[in-house]
Parts: sequence; C-alpha cells; structure tokens
Amino acid sequence: MLSRMMIAGAVALCFSACTTAPTRVALDPAAKELTQVPVTSLLPQDEIIVRAEAFGAGAALGGGLIGAFIDSKVAESRQNTIHGVLAPFYASVDDYDFRSHYMQALAANLASGTPLKFGAPESQPMPSTMQQITDRINAVGAGKGLMVIQTSYTFTPDFKQLSVRSVATLSRPNVEQKSFLNTYVFVSSPLGAGGADSLKAWGDNKGAAYRSASRDAIDNLMMMMKLDLMAGPADAADLPKGVIPMITGVSVAQPNASVLASANGRSVLRATNGHLYSIAQ
Repeated sequence: MLSRMMIAGAVALCFSACTTAPTRVALDPAAKELTQVPVTSLLPQDEIIVRAEAFGAGAALGGGLIGAFIDSKVAESRQNTIHGVLAPFYASVDDYDFRSHYMQALAANLASGTPLKFGAPESQPMPSTMQQITDRINAVGAGKGLMVIQTSYTFTPDFKQLSVRSVATLSRPNVEQKSFLNTYVFVSSPLGAGGADSLKAWGDNKGAAYRSASRDAIDNLMMMMKLDLMAGPADAADLPKGVIPMITGVSVAQPNASVLASANGRSVLRATNGHLYSIAQ
C-alpha cells in the first residue's frame, strides 16, 4: 500500500506537469542533422493507480474550506464504494507489465521511419529537480540531442475509460529552445456503468479489457508520436474536422479539431494547442 501511495504522488506530479504542458513545438529542421538522439523514458508507475476523486463540488461552491470538506467526503464515499472490487482488479492484472510493453514498443517504433537518428531507449527514474534534467541533456555531448518521454496512465474519474498520456521533449545541449515538444493522449472506449461496475468490468476475465486497452494505448501513442515527428509546423488546411470531447481530467471540448488519421474505429485529432488525441469514434 505504501508503494502505491508513493507512486500515486509521483503520478500526481506528472499529471500536474502534463496538465500545464505548453503548446506544441514542431520539429526543428536543424535537429535532423543531429548525429544521435538518445531516448530517456520516464514512467514511474509499476501499476495503474486506482483512486476515487471528487467531481469538483468545492469548485462549484466557489472553493474554500466548506467546498474542500465536501470534496473530501465525496472522495471518501467513492473510495469506500470501490474498495470491494479493488483487490480482485489488481489480482487480475498483477502480472501485466505496462512499462515493459511500452519500452518494447518504443524501441521498435523509433528504430526507423522518423527523421531523427534515435538511440535505444532507456528507462530512468524520475528526476527530482530541473537541474538533473539539464545535466542529462548536457551530458549527451555536442552534435547530439536528448529525447525525454514522460508517461502516465490512469482511469478517468468515473473509471469508464483508460487514459494514457506521453509528453515528448527533444532538447540539445546548451540550447534553451526545445527542438521538439508535444503531448499525446489516448482515451479508451467507455466500459461499464461507472464506479465499481466499470472497475469490475476492467478486471473480468483476468483483466482482458484492461490488457487490450493498454496495448491499444501503447500502439496509438507510438503512431501519434511518429506522425507528429513527420508533420510540419502546421497541418493542411483541408483536413477533415472532428470533435475532441470533454472528458474530466483528460480533455476540454473542441468541436472543430483537425483529423490527422482514422482507422479501426479511432481518430487522431489535433487540439488548438497542438496536442494529439486518439479518440474512439
């Protein structure tokens, strides 16, 4: 339990950073001349963190102590409700190693088909300071760059959907401006009626739905990253349009987003800040 609490804290920090992720920086043409781009994957979770959260009663009441108290009580009630299905869910997916599958896919997808000379990706612990990140970048040496990919995964607050997010940043030693930066978000199709019902459904049949959605998430994140690395600063004006739905804790509604690709019942859409979303249609 302590391990999960510690990881939850790291994930919370990750989501805080991802939520405020800046607008996309398209690939700098000069980066194509880099002799090598080592890849660092930051994925602190050993497993998905299941945690009930309130739906913002405090914000609806204008914040303050009363609102915060209501939020905490709502979260406590929801946590008690799902407690009975938590152990069976974790037992059903305990042998599924998301990080291992992610790293295998990352190595395979960055090996070819991009304009950069990527090195083999390495999994490293989360840095505790910005200086540690700067030191890693400067250590790669002249004529090289460092791609850092930070990833987190969780359920939406109603537990109906799996949400996986990766933030990719390419930096060069002693160059303040990023050579590439963007955020990629996968959201699964909804499962169940929400709450404990959805959590039970994710764990049924040895976690079959969860395992399948996780594999889809990894495949789609890789596809979005490669698609984005090949894209220019702006997408074609005549691309079809689609809708990025409002999903609590994941996305805000955008009714006129450009559709970059569609296949197998999913579409990749570009938000106004340049982030890419893989959404079931």
